[in-house]
This record gives sequence, structure tokens and C-alpha cells, in this order.
Amino acid sequence: MTAPPYAGLWAGQDVVVLAAANSWDEARMADHQLAVALSAHAPVLYVDPAASVLARARVHGLRGARLDERVRQVADRVLRLSPEGLPAGSRPGVADLNRAVVAHQVRRTLRHTGGTVQAYLDANVLAPTMDRVPARTRVYWAQDDFVGMGPLVGVSPALLARAERRLSAAADAIIAANPTVAASLESPGRTLHLIPFGCDAGLFGGPLPDGDPAVRLPRPIAFLMGTLNDRLDVDCLRAVADEGVSLLLVGPRSPRFASAAFDALLALPNVQWTGPRAFEDLPAVVAHADVGIVPYTHSRFNEGSFPLKTLEYLAAGLPVVATDLPAIRWLASPHVEVADTAAEFGRAVALLARRPHDPEAVGHRRCFARAHSWEQRATEFARVLGL
Repeated sequence: MTAPPYAGLWAGQDVVVLAAANSWDEARMADHQLAVALSAHAPVLYVDPAASVLARARVHGLRGARLDERVRQVADRVLRLSPEGLPAGSRPGVADLNRAVVAHQVRRTLRHTGGTVQAYLDANVLAPTMDRVPARTRVYWAQDDFVGMGPLVGVSPALLARAERRLSAAADAIIAANPTVAASLESPGRTLHLIPFGCDAGLFGGPLPDGDPAVRLPRPIAFLMGTLNDRLDVDCLRAVADEGVSLLLVGPRSPRFASAAFDALLALPNVQWTGPRAFEDLPAVVAHADVGIVPYTHSRFNEGSFPLKTLEYLAAGLPVVATDLPAIRWLASPHVEVADTAAEFGRAVALLARRPHDPEAVGHRRCFARAHSWEQRATEFARVLGL
């Protein structure tokens, strides 16, 4: 049998396995960005959530379903494993089978690389595998309130709660990305660390491009990027538009997000939705903005989340208006205005959007964001992982 191209790639080296909650090919989420930053400390095997051959072929074509395409180098010192699994992976019995199938593929990949697992960082709550792969340190990465996420993704909250308890019990330590989630996971004898998400300060903090020709709105512009779904407070968005500020929305719309109020918002002349943009293309869109917004409701999931966009706005030099969430309070940034009612939100956005450009304030915001970069977060993770 022919050895794979990555055979012996990490021979004799300590390796981190990151069992991700999100596929590498999806929107560039925290898993993706941490893996790249963490690779400065150790080689990283990034493990996608399992997908069936048919599901992978539907998305990537027959080439993406081939066995020899399931392990690829996606960044310097980062290998990505796209494990095969059974369909309907959220069902309890299927999830247990997928755990065994994925763990086998992880062990096989690691044997080929020649590396030794120093740390197994598991964020895949439904099908965790860290208890099935030898590792010196096992860490559960609690990225969000996964139980609160259940209604958003159509998975039973009770099932997610059981899965999270099992994953927490198997871990040597837990890293939580949100203070509310950290508090919920506290337990006597349990080692718990609060390390929130970071930002790509290099991408957003460099000179901004000239702009995106598809943007047709007049200034001032309030900017929202990310998935458009039930997490959004549509009343806050409408209040911004009603203040006469242009509203630029960038990101995919969830198929589950059926909102007549949101449809009416999109019909306004000072509102534009561009659809999704590649992560690396976002600075060109940000170049049009005068203020970044985080208009989230107080759902359980939002209370337990850490909005990446907050720090990305600051890295681009933008002032920010956000609703009052635990993650926003934790940041305690003087550059983030908290406004919790629709009327307050609209007024705060209008005030900031119409302020004259202040290069000194832009510099302070970017400096704040650099202190929360993914490179900084990776250093904190490395200490917990024993690197």
C-alpha cells in the first residue's frame, strides 16, 4: 500500500488534535482561526465533524468523497481530516457509532504522521472522540452554550445536555469562551479556564481596501456581518434604518429565519443585503462602514456566545454598538457602546456613525483588538494544553 503524502510529516513531534465543531470549508469560525494560530506552538490535526460520503459528494463533488482526499494540508503545520461518518449523525445511536468510526480515522492519520498527541482539544459535543484517542491532555472547548443552540439547529436540547455532561466528565480541563458558559460548567475539582474568542487583527487591522463596488449605500453606514438568523433583534436593526443611517448587511441568511419584519427591513431604500462574502474579502466591505453593530437578542444561546464580529469591527478601527450581553460586558471596552432597547440602539448608532473621522480613536480601537488577537489567545491555549 502506498504511503500517504503526509507520512512521517510530524515524526517525533508533539501534536494537537482539534476536533472541531465546524468544517474547515464553512465560514471561517473560531475553530479554523485558532488552529492556524495554535500551529505556531505545535502541529495541528484539524478534524472536521463527520459527514457521509453522499453528503460530502453533494457539497464537494465526487472528488471530495474520495478516501485519498480526506487528509490534506490546509496551512503550514495544519492537516485537515474530513472523516467519513454515517448520515443522521445527531441521532443518539448513530452519534455513538460515528464516535468510534471517527476515532479510528484520527488514530490512523496520526500513525501515518508519526506524531504523538500532546493535547486533544474537543469541541464536537455530539460526537466527541477525545476519550478514544491516546493523549497526554484532554480538553473540552466549550465554544458556546451548546444546549441553548439546540433550537437554532433543530437538535434536542436534552440530547445536547447529556452529550456535554459526558464530554466534560472525560476532560482533564475545560476552556470556556464565554463567562456565562464558564459559570455554568463550574464544579468542585474541575479545572476550568475562561479564554474568549480572538480576532484576526492582521486581516482587519491593515490598510483597508478601496471598497466593494457592489455596495451602493450612501454614508453614514452601519455595518453588520455574520449569519442572518433568529439571533438578531430585528427591532434594533429597524431603529437604525429609521434614524436615517444606511444599514449594510453581509452574510448568509439561515433557511430557518422566516421573519416578515426582516423582509420588510430589506425592502427599505437605505438597507442593503449583499449576501455572503469570503472571509478574506470582508475588509473591502468594512471599508464602507462608519460603525459596527451587534444587535443580538437575549436568547439563551446569545447570552452564552462570544460574538467574533465585535473584535473584528474594533480591529478595523470602527466604533461598535452592541446589546447588553455577558461577552460584551467581559470585554469592558470603552470603544463599545451598550444599548439594549431598540430606540437606544438606533440613537447610539446614529450618534457614532455621524461623528467626524478620528484617526487617534481608530488607532486606540485597533490597539485594543490586537490585545485580543488569535495569536494572543493561542498562547493562552498553549499553556493549558501543556505546549
